[in-house]
Amino acid sequence: MKVKELIAVLKGLEPNAQVLIASQPNWPFEIELSGVVTRAECDEPDEEGNVEAKANSDLPPTDVFLVEGQQLRYGSKTPFRLARKHL
Repeated sequence: MKVKELIAVLKGLEPNAQVLIASQPNWPFEIELSGVVTRAECDEPDEEGNVEAKANSDLPPTDVFLVEGQQLRYGSKTPFRLARKHL
């Protein structure tokens, strides 16, 4: 999914709704979203000045990661079925 596609999907939704991650279709969980970062940000030094090895340096620095937060509860298989319909 591209950023513009995600924006188009989210545009018509309730702005104050919580964003969750549906994880593991065979044993589903609902997980909160803890943040959004780009691959380029991952290459920045941490507080001690250390930089992780760039194992994927050939990948676009503009890639976006939706970062998994805390597992909130068991989920449903329905979001996975519905997501396949939209592809």
